[in-house]
Amino acid sequence: MKVTTYIKTSIAAAAVALSVPAPAQQTNAAAEAPVRITVKIDSAAVSMAGRTNMHVEVLKPAGAGKMLNLPEYTGEKGQVLEFGGAEVRDITVDSTALPNGRMQVNYNIQLQTFTPGNLAFPPFAVALGTDTFYSEATTLKVLEPPMPKEMRDSLLINPNEGVVSIKARWYDFVPDYWYWFPIGIAVLALIALIIILYRKNGPTLLPRKRVIPPHVLALKRLDELQKRHLAESGYVKAYYTELTDILRSYLAGNFGINALEMSSTEILQAIDADKNIPKEWRERIAQMLATADYVKFAKMQPLPQENKASYDTVRGFVEETKPKEPDPDSPEGKALARKRRKEQRYDARVERAMQKKADKEAADNSKKAKPDKGPATPAKTATDNEAKPGTSGDTKA
Repeated sequence: MKVTTYIKTSIAAAAVALSVPAPAQQTNAAAEAPVRITVKIDSAAVSMAGRTNMHVEVLKPAGAGKMLNLPEYTGEKGQVLEFGGAEVRDITVDSTALPNGRMQVNYNIQLQTFTPGNLAFPPFAVALGTDTFYSEATTLKVLEPPMPKEMRDSLLINPNEGVVSIKARWYDFVPDYWYWFPIGIAVLALIALIIILYRKNGPTLLPRKRVIPPHVLALKRLDELQKRHLAESGYVKAYYTELTDILRSYLAGNFGINALEMSSTEILQAIDADKNIPKEWRERIAQMLATADYVKFAKMQPLPQENKASYDTVRGFVEETKPKEPDPDSPEGKALARKRRKEQRYDARVERAMQKKADKEAADNSKKAKPDKGPATPAKTATDNEAKPGTSGDTKA
């Protein structure tokens, strides 16, 4: 009887226990809390002076509840808010309606940090009626920027120590206006170059091709022709060819007569038509041209007196018809004298350079020559190629 009564009692107790809800079920029924706050941050670590975003998500009944300890950013100019040791740069709010009379509010807080270390942000709170709901605390690690050890140590100020000295480098002694030195040197060099080019080439600063006046060139060629002694050596045709070419070139350069492409008759007609040429020279030039034509085309052998007379005719014509030089004491005369001195110096430099080059070539040729060979045959000159007396060959009139 006692056993039967115990069994009945146990069964009744079990039935009562099954009829009472379990604690877990009671918790699930009440799991849907009125307010839920979730805090997330974009990065757990950020460099000093860097920015990051903190996202706060609040689920609560629609139209109820008040957000506590949220930084109040009004956007006024110069306003700086601090939150947990960081500066607040911007706050944006966005809300979304949910079923069952609830809503979701999202807060986006932009933070900027300037102090290295670990920052702990206080939990956010929402007041609903007489209850207050809190979020979890959030931390952020602020990293120091990379810097030399000496500079990092200098930031650790210890009032008990003296001033920390940093080792000086060479660029610490360079002034901030160092770039003016190369600029000044470049400007001075440019000024010096302009002065040199101005003295050498004139206002244009560019080298100009030297123009030799026609009468100077003609007199120079006459002197060279006289030194060659072509007529005395038997090269009469070459002598008259060169003499008439000097006359033709002078007429073309000084009077604009295209004598290089004219016959003797055409040259005389052009001389008659030119008012700048004295008429008394017409007969003398005609006699010289006739003699030259007989020598070049009829192979005539003129007398030495005729050769000299032809030479004197061309030289006298150039001397008398050349441009008159200004008074040496006048500004034009002094300028001309300076120009001639400059040209003489230039000619001297060119002559020295050519002589140096010729000496070098002669020395190189002597080194290349072999001892067993005979004397070197002299190189042909323009004179050797001219027609000798009694040989055939024509030259343009």
